[in-house]
Parts: sequence; structure tokens; C-alpha cells
Amino acid sequence: MRPAQHRPHTLPRFAALLLFAAGAAVVGAAQQTPPEVEDPKGTVKKKIVVDDDPAPVKKGPVGNPPDAKLDELVRAADEARSPELKALFAKYAVPADRITEASGGLRVKPIPLRRAEWPKGVESIAVTPLDAAGRPREPRGVAVAGVRGVDHFEAMAVADVEPLLKPVATPDNLAAAEKLLAAVLRFHDYARERQIRRGKTWDEVREPLAAKLRDVRLEQLRSAVAARDAARVDEAGTRLMNAYPKDAAVAREVAVARVGEVTLLLRSASHADHVRAREVLDELDARFPGAGGEAAAEVRKQLREMAVKAFTRARDKKGVGDLTTARDELTRAAALDPTVDGIREMQRELRTGYPILHVGVRQYPERLSPATARLDSEKQVVDLVFEGLLEEIPDGTGAVRYRPAAALGLPTAIPGGREFALRAFDRDPSGRPGFDSHDVVATVKLLRDRADTWPGYALPWLGAPAPRDNSAVRVPLALGHPDPRAVLTFKMLPGRWMAENGKNADDGTFAEKPFGTGPFKLYSNSPPGGKAPREMVFIDNPAYGRWRDRAGLPYLREIRLVEASKLDPVEAFRTDKLHVLPDVPTGDIPKFEGPASQLGGRVQVVTAQTNRRVHVLAINLQRSYLQSKPLRQGLSMALDREDILREVFRAGRPEFHKAMTGPYPPTSWANPKGLGGQPQLVNRDLAVARLKTYLSGTAPKTDIELAFPKDDPRAEEACRRIKAQIEGLTKDGVDGRKLTLNLNGVSTPDLYRLVEGEHRYDLAYVPFDYPDDWHPYGLGAALDSAAATRGGRNWFSFLGQGTNPDDQDQRLGQMLNELRGYRDVGELTRRAVEAGKLFNECVPFVPLWQLDRHTAVHTGLKVYLDDATEPVNPKWLNPTTLFQNVARWRLE
Repeated sequence: MRPAQHRPHTLPRFAALLLFAAGAAVVGAAQQTPPEVEDPKGTVKKKIVVDDDPAPVKKGPVGNPPDAKLDELVRAADEARSPELKALFAKYAVPADRITEASGGLRVKPIPLRRAEWPKGVESIAVTPLDAAGRPREPRGVAVAGVRGVDHFEAMAVADVEPLLKPVATPDNLAAAEKLLAAVLRFHDYARERQIRRGKTWDEVREPLAAKLRDVRLEQLRSAVAARDAARVDEAGTRLMNAYPKDAAVAREVAVARVGEVTLLLRSASHADHVRAREVLDELDARFPGAGGEAAAEVRKQLREMAVKAFTRARDKKGVGDLTTARDELTRAAALDPTVDGIREMQRELRTGYPILHVGVRQYPERLSPATARLDSEKQVVDLVFEGLLEEIPDGTGAVRYRPAAALGLPTAIPGGREFALRAFDRDPSGRPGFDSHDVVATVKLLRDRADTWPGYALPWLGAPAPRDNSAVRVPLALGHPDPRAVLTFKMLPGRWMAENGKNADDGTFAEKPFGTGPFKLYSNSPPGGKAPREMVFIDNPAYGRWRDRAGLPYLREIRLVEASKLDPVEAFRTDKLHVLPDVPTGDIPKFEGPASQLGGRVQVVTAQTNRRVHVLAINLQRSYLQSKPLRQGLSMALDREDILREVFRAGRPEFHKAMTGPYPPTSWANPKGLGGQPQLVNRDLAVARLKTYLSGTAPKTDIELAFPKDDPRAEEACRRIKAQIEGLTKDGVDGRKLTLNLNGVSTPDLYRLVEGEHRYDLAYVPFDYPDDWHPYGLGAALDSAAATRGGRNWFSFLGQGTNPDDQDQRLGQMLNELRGYRDVGELTRRAVEAGKLFNECVPFVPLWQLDRHTAVHTGLKVYLDDATEPVNPKWLNPTTLFQNVARWRLE
């Protein structure tokens, strides 16, 4: 059974912002967590999504609050055939307590306090009587001295289900009792949460209600087992596993029932039944590891023996050249137990159920862990191997949603934070670590050791996670965020294993051979050298598909990252040796699609709609001469960005690529709106004045180095034009002084090392990726003075020690820091615009442009996002990380 689809509720960006601004509360700059209500418009992407509740969003009136009416019991009364059940459901459709006085009984709205907690000395209590139809009447007082008894709604329901269960409960009566008790428990928990029921003794009422509901659900399972009704066993077992994931007694009963179900399936001659047996066992092991005991182990052994026999038949048929039968038997073997030795290798040989995706990479990945990844290819590896608690999923409407990743479901809001059930599992037989709540705790601790890096970006919003048990963790929110889910996507490390082995988050050995809970694992890596393209091979992670909602995933069995610089990409696409090539230059698009491509419609080139990358001139403020604000302002104003875009990047396509007018991406919600928006940064006359001011100073440095990636010819040409534009303004300088920019081409990895790792540069042409669509937060993280360290995310050393910031700089840093204290999007937008304007005065770095990112994609690759039944256009993928929801991609 497929899980319910997470359907987005989308709103146009500006309508969403207005609605949000009208309803959200401002959080002060003091670092306190406000009362948590997940705002349905809690993001500012092109469209806004609601997906905390996986149920589809329906139009029309919403249901009644549970303290007013239990809608499920109203429906049950309408649908019931038995007059007795119809009357029982109707009786409890409206929650009510019963107060007994000398004059008789009075049906009233649920009262807040139990009788034992009524204040001493009070002569009467206020109640709201209900009429026969459950409608409230005028409130009145009831004399405490005249009260002979109080029967609470919950206790009355427990008493009234008893006749349904004796002497032997029928399936219909069990179902009715379960429905009634579940609805009453829903009321009780709702009332407790909202102080409709308050006081210290309500647990005495809840416990027998919850216990009776649990007993009824267990009896439903026993009844189904006795009747050998597989469908009911499946339904009842699944309900129990979801409702009581930590209950050992429930685990034992469910395990006995499911193993019995599996035993019956194995007696069948149908291969489909045998496959179903494996799926049932996988689900049981995922929810209740080890609960099946020896019986489950014996069944698993039988499945493996059947798989080995099928694999042996496949091998024999392959040996005599009967490849058709070999493929059929191999498919049977893999469906029963894909871990049998030799299956994967034969799948690769026969290309049976073993699609291989080839992805071109511009720079070959070297450092493969979340804390060390810098290159796009390295970030793509991280998306293959690791998961966050949640993962961000774009879709074909321009919306963004979040789905569970390392978490088993979407989080539950708790006071001051979120609680997650986890996809916990134990260490495997090979000794590879498992995953549980202690890994979440250890991951955050490891990241805090380098909170100055980009992997630590989310930490200001997070408190210290605390395990509820091995498979559940609570994550406090130290600061309010407009959409807390956005800060819960950081990648999970095998944190406890790393801590036990004395490894830091950026451990070099781990970065070479990483492992995580993601859909793929590193299999092999070509050695450097040689003329052939290097390949890094990833195969499916068998631990990933053990969960019911991931059964059979990933669909792709192997992904190869191929060194694109040593490929003829057109020929590789033609021969199915390449399926994805990111960052195709605009001028190269005709090579891949259209009549001149000679690829016969085999490839499409898409332009990413999820593009958080901008290009900037990084400025090293540790250099004393670059601390001159007139120099920095002059450099920014000197550049005619449109001219460079037109001559270097657009290749006659004016619709592509946009000049920046401030620190945020050109289409950001944080940019000024209205007529004119933000003015262009270029102003050659003012640039001349600013640069003259600098050159008129005492012994100004006139030779400045500009580093750029020499493996990108367009970057080199852009830097030549930057050099020409700046030098052209100072050729007639004061006293013969003029600026000279010395170009220094280095490899992309070396550029990152110089800029981020060592801060050993003057100016550098670099890409900057905003971590999410909350751009002011990303800018604040990039300019955080605490991150102005070697290897830290403040590459510019803005406000760093020894950089001599002025009052304007200090104010900018303060404004960006204060932005974290606001959840209201209207106020956040206003302040973000102010910060952007002040940024243009301070110029911590020079904003340049946002280049549209084109990706060539083989038409046989079908990209599925979330649980959609239809593929989406690959343009919704973020080219930096690329492999969003890759477990569901298919290759035809």
C-alpha cells in the first residue's frame, strides 16, 4: 500500500506574505522561543506549502473542534446499520460530563477540573448545560454541596463499550469500540492541550481510557488471526505498530501475528506471495527490531534459501546462454533477498533490474562528508549518502515542501520545539553502525564544534536535542523561525560512532570513505591519472528500503559520477554513457537540443527554477588596503554587469542571467519592491570619485590580485573584463597612481582553499550559494563575525579581528544578527530591505550576477518528487545538490 501523498497547499508569494504578515506575531530580539504554531505560510519561496499534515488539503468548511463535536462519531452514527451502535455513536458525538444532584442528572459541557480539585470554600461551580441535541444553553451555577456525583465523558465511554466486548466480541463490535474510544481519547488529549481539561489528576481518567483502547486494538488483531483473515491482520497490525511503537507487549503480539501471516504466505506456490512475505518481515523488523525472534529468523532463512536457489538457476542459465531465463530467475532472487552474494554483480552483467545513471561532474569530488563538501560534485555526493531529519522537496508548481527523511514522519509540535520519531536501526552484521536518537544528539554536538562553518548554519535556531528513547528525539527551538522545518534539514552523521572513535565532523578519513543513512553508498572510486574519465560509483544502500514507505527504493541501483572534462558529452549522451550534465553554458545549448544537435530528441536542456547561487567578488578585509570603504565602493560602482553578461555569458539569449543590485538574488523577496525596485549598482562617475579618494590617500596599494577558477573559460573572460573596466577608470590617476588588477588563475579546489580555508587572497571571483530561500538569514551567516575564521563561512572576514570596521559596518552586522529574532514576514521583509541598502554602502563583498543554470538531461530519466505518480520537469531540481528525492527517480 502506498503511503498517503503529501500534497502541497500553495499560495502566490506576495499573497502568502500579506496573509502571513497579518497573522504572525513578532518575536523580540531576545532569544526566547515563542509559543509554537506551525504557520501554514512559513516560507517565502515562489509559492508557499503546507505539509506538516500529510492529509490532502480540502476545500470547504473545516471540521468541528473535538470539544464541540466528534465528527467521526457523527459519521459513524449515520453509517451504522445496528440501532444499538447508531445510538451509542450519537450519544458520544458531543462531549459532555454528567453532574448528579438531588433533583437528578444534568448533562453539561466538559468541566475543567475534577471534583477533587475544586477550590476549597467555593459554594458553587459554573457549568454550561446541554440540551437533548447537544446544544449549549445558558451557563448556570451548581451548588457544590448539592453535587452527589460527577461522571466524566471519558469514564462513561469506557463503561459503555464493555457490553460490546462480552461475552465474545464480534469484529463489528470491536471496530465500533475502537472507533468510539479513539474518538474520546482524541477529545481528551485536545482538551488537555488547550486547558479545557486542566489540573493534576486527569491522568487517572486518561490511563484507563488509553488502556481499554489498546486492549481493544489487540483483541482486533487476535480476532483477525483466529479467523485467518490476512487483510484484517495486516490492518490491525499496522495500526498497532503506528500507535504503540515502543510497547514491548504490543511488539510481541504483532510479531507473532505477522510471522504467522508470513508462514501462511510461504506455503503458497505464488512468487508474489513470497515477495509479500519478505515485505511483511521488513516492515516488522523496521518497526520492532528483533521482536519476531527465532520464528522470524527461521522464515527469513527460508526466504534466503529460496533466493539462493533462484540465483543458482540464474547462474546456470547464464552459463548455457539462456539469458532470458537467467534474467527472470535473477529478478525472482533479488525480490526475495537482494543481499545474496553475487546478485548485484550479475544484475550489472545482465543489466536486469539494474539501471545505471551516469552524471557528469565539472570537478571530480574528493571530500565527501557534509562538513567538508565544497564543490558541487561533493555536495551531490552528500545528497546521495546522507539524510537530514527532513528533506526539502521542490515540485512542479514552484512550491517547496518537506518530507520525512531520517525521521519516520513529520515532526510533532511540542512546547518549545519538535519531536521526531526516527528510522532507527541497529548495527548490521558487518559492524557498520546503525542510527538512533543518540546520533542526532552527537551530530549537533559535532557541528557545534565548528559552528562557524556552513554545516552549522542552522545551529542558532536549535537547542540541544534530547533522546526520548532510542528511536525518538526532541529538538528544542532556541529561536523562532518563520518555518522551523527549514532548519531541520541538516545532514545526520553517524555521530555516536564518530564521537566514540575520536573523529571530528570534518575528519579527513571519514570524508574519503563516508557512510550514512541515505539511499546510496560509496562503492568504488577510480584512482587519479590516466586519460580515461575517472568514475565514482555509488550503489543502492540496502538499509534505505527497509521501511514500508520506501519499499523497493531506490529504483536506480547504481549512480556513476563521471569526470566531464575528459568526455565528449554529445557522444556520451548518444551512446547512453551520460544522462545528466549540469551547468551547460548558454552558448552550448544548441549542441544538445534542436536540429543541429544530432541527438534526435534524446536530450533536453532545462533551466533551473531552484537557483540559489550568485557570483560575487570576494574581498579579503584582512588586507589593510581593502579596508578602505571608498575603494570597495569604487570597485562595485565601476562594474557594468550588464555589459559583461551580454558579452560573456548570454550568447545572444537576453532572457538569461541577471545582474545583482544588492546582496540578495535578483528575484529575492528581500529586495525592494515597487516602481524601480533597487537601482543598478553601476555608476561610473561615482566610481571614479571613490577610486580617486582611495588613490589620493597615503601610500595606497595599487596592485591588487584577482583570483579566479582557471578551469572555467567564461569566468576567466569575465575577470579580464572586470580588470579592464576598473583599470580604465584610473588610467589618468592622481600623481600617476592607477589601479592594476593582476589576474591569478587557479583550479577551483585551490580557489576554495585560498578563499575559505586560508584567507590568502585579495579579490576572488567565486560562487556563493544561499543555503535556503530565507536569504537575509543566509547573508547574516556569511557575514557573522564569529565565523571570520580559517575554514569559516565568513570568507571576507567582515567584522573580524583586525579589520577596523566603522560604525556603518557595525550597524550592518547588528541588523543582520537581529533579523533572526523576527518571524513575522512583513517585518522581516522591511528590515531585510534596510539591511540590503546598508550592505550596498558597506560593500563587504561586490555583488555581480546570478547566472541561470542549464542542465542537459537524457529524456529517459524520469524525475519523481515526493510520492507523485507522474514525473516532473527536471528544471525544479537545485543543480548544486541535484539529487533531490533521487530514490524515486527512474531511468527508462
